[in-house]
Amino acid sequence: MKRNHKKSEDEGGKWLSTFNDMVTLLLTFFVLIISLSTPDTAKLAEVAISFNTAFGMFESGSKIDLNVFTPFVVPVIKNRASLFEKKKKKLAGHINDAAKTIAGLEKRTMDVKVINEGVSVVLGEKLLFKTGMAEIEEKNYPVLKVFLTSILQESDCQIRVEGHTDDVPISGGRFSSNWELSIARAVNVVKFFISEGGISEERLSAAGYADSKPLFPSGNDHNRELNRRVEFILTLKKG
Repeated sequence: MKRNHKKSEDEGGKWLSTFNDMVTLLLTFFVLIISLSTPDTAKLAEVAISFNTAFGMFESGSKIDLNVFTPFVVPVIKNRASLFEKKKKKLAGHINDAAKTIAGLEKRTMDVKVINEGVSVVLGEKLLFKTGMAEIEEKNYPVLKVFLTSILQESDCQIRVEGHTDDVPISGGRFSSNWELSIARAVNVVKFFISEGGISEERLSAAGYADSKPLFPSGNDHNRELNRRVEFILTLKKG
C-alpha cells in the first residue's frame, strides 16, 4: 500500500510541469501582444494583479508599483522640406529684386536659380573683370555692394565663390593657366566681401574650376563669353 501511495504522488505532481509551461507560454504571448500595441496602463495593471494574486506572488489588495512598457515614438517634424524650399525661393526673389537696382545690368549676364543647397547666382565676367584679369574693376564695385547690403549682410547663409573661365589657353601675362586665373578671381571676390562688407570669414569659401564646368559648349565666342563667369552658391541652413 505504501508503494502504491508513493507512485500516485509522483504521477500527481507531473501536471505542475505542464501547467508551468503553459503559463510561461501565455505570459510570453501577452508580452508579445503588449510590445506590438499601444498599452492601456490601467488594464495591464489589473491583469498583472490578477496573475500575481492567482499564483501567490502577493496578497490581493496590497499595493504594488507597476512599470508598463511604453513604445518609443520618434517625433515627426512636418513640412521641414517644404519650409526649406520656401526659404530658398524667398532668397532667390530678394536677389532678383536686388539685381534690378544695378544700372545697366544685361539680362544675359546674370542668372539666379534655386538649387539643392540653396540659391545659385551667376555673374558674367564683364560685371566684374576685364578678360584675362583677376582684379575687380572699381567701376563694378556697386554690383557686389548690392549683394552685400541687400542679401549677404541680411542672411546667415554660407557663401561659396566659384571662378570659371573659357577654354582658351592663357599665353603670357601674370597667370600661367586658367586654373590660376579662376581661383584668383574667386579669392579676390571673397576678399572684397570681407573688407567691404564685413562678412565673416567662416561663412566664405573660394574655388576655381577654370574651363572644367562650362555652361555652354565652347564652339563659338558667344558661348565662351557666357562661360567666363563667377558663381555664388548661397547655402541655407535646413534647420
